[in-house]
Amino acid sequence: MELQDAVLFAEIPHDIIAQVVSLARVVDFGRDETIFNEGDPALDIYILRDGKVELTYTLPQDSTTEIRISSVCPGQTFAWSALVGGGTLSAHARALEPSSAFLLPAAELHAIFLEHPIEGYEVMRRLAQQILQRLRDTRRELRWLHQGAR
Repeated sequence: MELQDAVLFAEIPHDIIAQVVSLARVVDFGRDETIFNEGDPALDIYILRDGKVELTYTLPQDSTTEIRISSVCPGQTFAWSALVGGGTLSAHARALEPSSAFLLPAAELHAIFLEHPIEGYEVMRRLAQQILQRLRDTRRELRWLHQGAR
């Protein structure tokens, strides 16, 4: 998958995508490799290029219990806290199989959005849709855990 095919950037004009692509670097991860930990600084966003990544959350009251939030598939964004100014990452990410991702520095991406506000708005709207889906997935997972605890 190429960066311009990602959900976030589909149909964004070529000249703007070229700027985004110039910021990106590809990072590779082995099976079961930790990509980042919950609480790490949120400086970069990731867009999965290939493979599969699992996002988990550690329960504050029990540091030994992790809840699966979501699985990320190629073309999807993770570590989006960096793009929305979250300060720190809110999940732990682990490659479920050999994977690669595009890593984009959020500050430079914001600068492009300031230069191109219409396209920046569209990217952020798409990001909001992904966040909404992830929240729905998390809610479904929590319901399942709650029912299993009975």
